[in-house]
Amino acid sequence: MKLGGPRDADTIAGVRASAPDKILRVDANAAWTPKHALRMIDVLLDYDVELVEQPVAAHDIEGLRFVRERSPLPIIADESCLVATDVPRLAGAVDGVNVKLAKCGGLREAMRIIATARAHDMSVMLGCMVETSLGITSAAHLAPLLDYADLDGAALLAHDPFDGATIAAGTIALPAAAGLGVRHRGARDMRAGDGG
Repeated sequence: MKLGGPRDADTIAGVRASAPDKILRVDANAAWTPKHALRMIDVLLDYDVELVEQPVAAHDIEGLRFVRERSPLPIIADESCLVATDVPRLAGAVDGVNVKLAKCGGLREAMRIIATARAHDMSVMLGCMVETSLGITSAAHLAPLLDYADLDGAALLAHDPFDGATIAAGTIALPAAAGLGVRHRGARDMRAGDGG
């Protein structure tokens, strides 16, 4: 869940009350100072939060290190890690990195980030932007290499033009078709004689 506003404590309390048995992960979207992050982490502990993503500004590596050294929750870098060459400077400052295909440029760079993070004994999360099932399915192919996956971007679209990976009850299912397995819905309509 996204935090970083003036009523974060109320927000987390409300979400936990409505989802008492769900795993909660918090993304502060770089909104907190290091000291405020530690105060918020004390609050998050009361609500059984699993991890905290990007608690401080992306450029504040020492702020991340300050938080990580004092936090009982894992700290995951998101905006601080765009490409694989960012990983070594984050070693010791965070517990893991969040990889996004739209952020790093694609599958090849994502694989480099994952390998570099593992070489630095970091956990790996794979996230997404609000994107179609084409992007989500591409990312889902990396699932066996991950510790955490947050691939809900296509579920936020009113009209997804692609059919691809599905996620139900926390399980990612890849399509069986060739390549990535993604199919354009318009192409299916054209084959059926509906698309011109």
